[in-house]
Amino acid sequence: MNSNTAQLTSGIKLGWAIGELAIAVYIGITMAFFLFYLTEVLKISPVWAGTVLLVPRLWDAFTDPFMGAISDRTRSSMGRRRPYLLVGSILFGVSFWLVLSPPPVESELGKAIYFTCMYMLVSTCYTIFDVPYSSMAAEMSSDYKERVNLTGYKMMAARLGIIVAAMIGPIIYNSQDSLQEGFALLGAVGGVFITVTGLVAFFATRNAPRLDVVPQRFRLRDELSAIIRNRPFANLFLVFLLQNLAIGASATALIYFLTITMQVGATMIGPLFAIAGVAALLATPGWVYIGNRLGKKKAYARAMTINLVMAISLFFLPPSLAMLLFGVYVINGFADAGNQLMPNSMVPDTVEVDELESGVRREGAIFGAWAFCRKTGMAGGAFLASLCFSAFGFVSGAETQTAEASWGIRVAFSALPFVLWFFAIRLLARYELSEEKFNAIKSRLKASTR
Repeated sequence: MNSNTAQLTSGIKLGWAIGELAIAVYIGITMAFFLFYLTEVLKISPVWAGTVLLVPRLWDAFTDPFMGAISDRTRSSMGRRRPYLLVGSILFGVSFWLVLSPPPVESELGKAIYFTCMYMLVSTCYTIFDVPYSSMAAEMSSDYKERVNLTGYKMMAARLGIIVAAMIGPIIYNSQDSLQEGFALLGAVGGVFITVTGLVAFFATRNAPRLDVVPQRFRLRDELSAIIRNRPFANLFLVFLLQNLAIGASATALIYFLTITMQVGATMIGPLFAIAGVAALLATPGWVYIGNRLGKKKAYARAMTINLVMAISLFFLPPSLAMLLFGVYVINGFADAGNQLMPNSMVPDTVEVDELESGVRREGAIFGAWAFCRKTGMAGGAFLASLCFSAFGFVSGAETQTAEASWGIRVAFSALPFVLWFFAIRLLARYELSEEKFNAIKSRLKASTR
């Protein structure tokens, strides 16, 4: 079947979106709990822990675009992308279990090495599934507004996945005699969930529209050059990177902000993530409407502005008003729905920009770079948070922290994200691919094939 401008059936949209549950649960757990797991369970120092989380992203710089190029050139009866949904979902689930099931190693270096290796493995398996999966968005429809609707389904699934991770994660890892046993159980349960939801997406998309093209010879220089020359994509990449740095820093610091700075229980993290997820879930259809009415760029800028205001407001929140966090997270959830929907519906449009320029469709390569952007931003945010902790004297595993360490947590949780949101909004102003320009590109592509 060929990609077209017709509306997709709800069954295809929903079935494809279920695959996002696997991705969202993985991202939710890694973003919210991995630094905590490293510093409080494995007793690794903040700087080393941040480095451990960042190193696999260097590996992703190679694997994500490479996986995209592979899926672009795959020919099978299932299409270019779906074989990797089948294989990737199984490998993804198994490797997630392994990363949280370390052998009995006593040394900090040994624990760090094991976690780094397993995190690189699960990142690779995540790439095998996610890059071809996400690339399907550009194949299933070439309609500017239908891509917003399709991405809306995906983002609603992402919200459900974050809610599941936030609510169920702490329950599972606190259910055993030790946190280490609890996180091992979390790895097993999460691994099964990832595999099952990934397989659902594989079977549900068997009749989804797709593009079967003649594979082009792979040249790494051509792939990278095409992505860099794609100005709308390059601009969107930088905006999304800053956004994910902000989200990664804030999400990583949240558990420390609650327990140390605000002096409330760690159990509050689940309800906060859940209420933000519910708000985002309910707001996503509204953002679909806003994006189709105002345009994706304007809607994206408005959503980021809300998060910027909320970020700086948290810097001044005293412990006595900790309950106001619920109100802030409702607003953040509303805004984050737009911050995820808009860029993820904009990036498929850049595929046609590259096709007009080069004569080649590179959905996989583009979405590979996009996946690298998201993962690097999340891990980079955690790394920046760990640097803040270390700079202000945070001590891993200590029963109490100094007032300076508490301020470092506040900086990582609020001030740093504020700065990152600010520059993301400034960069977005340079994005020039409107609906009119996109439709003009499609017209030129259509004319060139006659």
